[in-house]
Amino acid sequence: MANADVVFGHGTDNADDEAYRLVTDTLSGAALTAPARQQLHAALARRVEDRLPVPYLTGTAWFGDLRLRVAPGVMIPRSPIGAVLAEGVRPWLEREPKRVLDLCCGCGALGIAAVLKFPYATVDLVDVAPAALALAEHNARLAGVSDRATVIESNLFDALAGCRYDLILCNPPYVPSAELDAAAPEFRHEPRLGLDGGSDGLATWRPILADLHRHLAADGVLLGEVGGLSGAFDRTFAHLGAIWLHLDGVETQADGGSGVFVVAPALRPALWEEMTAAMRPRLKNG
Repeated sequence: MANADVVFGHGTDNADDEAYRLVTDTLSGAALTAPARQQLHAALARRVEDRLPVPYLTGTAWFGDLRLRVAPGVMIPRSPIGAVLAEGVRPWLEREPKRVLDLCCGCGALGIAAVLKFPYATVDLVDVAPAALALAEHNARLAGVSDRATVIESNLFDALAGCRYDLILCNPPYVPSAELDAAAPEFRHEPRLGLDGGSDGLATWRPILADLHRHLAADGVLLGEVGGLSGAFDRTFAHLGAIWLHLDGVETQADGGSGVFVVAPALRPALWEEMTAAMRPRLKNG
């Protein structure tokens, strides 16, 4: 792989780690028999020639220490939001959340990681794609948290009327369409629905933020991700007062940050109410 024209970024960033994942997740602890060796050679050929990401080849993705089932047609989890969850979303969460929302949940990585961190919390795993929800439900069972996880098919907040959350996690599509068109083949194997953020990358964030006030508790926190669009995000949603996080051990974006932000209305309640009311029509009209 080091000598091939492959691109990393689906849980690893170099050929050594990629090879380790390919071998260990393919074998799953079994002996390297002749059939297993053939299976590995076939998987390596697909990785190099078809540029298929390793998690799609093995059916396994790792999110920190969390092992998840993935499949083609569903996004491969890799969000740096996981690093913030590992620290309990401190200091922005003043108390342990009771209700968590993983919006655009994909295979459920963020929401499952949250309820493992917060043992008294429940999570709604929400996505518009049935294939993603099926995997999220499977992964919740695999992690032993299915009794605290509810899978909901919804286009963003549409099916969540009356629901309010202490912590909202959101890693929506945010790649500008033209950038996605030019992306490496590895990324174009993933569902476009999970990546394409429209012409400026913010098309999905607009309706989310337009309705955020209906679903975030007064002392709640939104933890979101926008990749390298922090400047455009701040210009478009200046009323939110987003707090940008610099995280150790995660990929640095072109703007020097992690692409992860926190919105905590309790820190700026007057500005939140005034600016959200003023911006709501503009947000909904795009």
